[in-house]
Amino acid sequence: MSNHKVPIGTLELASSAARASHPVSSPFTECDGLRLPAAVMLDNVRSMYNVGAFFRAADGVGLQKLWLCGITAHPPKKAISKTALGAEETVAWEHDWDGVPVAEGLRRAGFEIAAIETSAQAVDLFEWKPRFPVCVAFGHEVDGLRPELLQMADTHVRIPMLGQKKSLNVATAGGIVLYELLRKWRALSINPQQRRQDQSRSSIMDQG
Repeated sequence: MSNHKVPIGTLELASSAARASHPVSSPFTECDGLRLPAAVMLDNVRSMYNVGAFFRAADGVGLQKLWLCGITAHPPKKAISKTALGAEETVAWEHDWDGVPVAEGLRRAGFEIAAIETSAQAVDLFEWKPRFPVCVAFGHEVDGLRPELLQMADTHVRIPMLGQKKSLNVATAGGIVLYELLRKWRALSINPQQRRQDQSRSSIMDQG
C-alpha cells in the first residue's frame, strides 16, 4: 500500500501497519462558503457498496476526511466506484488496520468521538449537541462497533426508530447523520461566538 501525506491537518497517527491514503487538493464544500469540520470512521464495514455510498454522502456535505479501518475496503475498487460515482476522487481518505489509535489521535487533535450506536446511554441524534470538530464512527453492518471503540467514545448517538426494526443500513444511517451534522453546523451561523469557538478547535486540521 502507498503512504501519502493528506494535506488537511497535522495528525500524525502512529501505526506499525502501512497505510493507503488519498489526498485531495480541495476537500471542502464551496456551498455558502461552508465546510463541515467533521470526519467519519468506518470500522470493519464489510460491504464495498456501503463504503462507496459513504464517499458519496461525504462529498455532498464537504466532509474533511474518511477513515477506513480494519477490513473496510478502500479505493481503487470497482464495487466502491459503483456507488461512489467518482466521489472517491474528491474526498480525502486514509486506511488503517486498527481504528483505536486513529480515534486516539483524533481525540488528541481536539475531536469529539461519537459512536453511532444504539446503547443504553445513547442520545437522540436530533437532540445531540456535537462539539465540533467531531468524528462519527460506524461499525460492522451486523455486529456494530467493537467494544474498544464504544468504550473510548465521548458520546453514543442513536437514530430514532419508530417502526418494528431497530436499525438502518449503515450507509443510510451515515447519510442521515452527516446531513444532520451539516444542519447543526450551519445553524451555528446564527451564533457567531459559538461558531468561532468550534472553528478554533478544528483549525489544527487546516494546517499543513
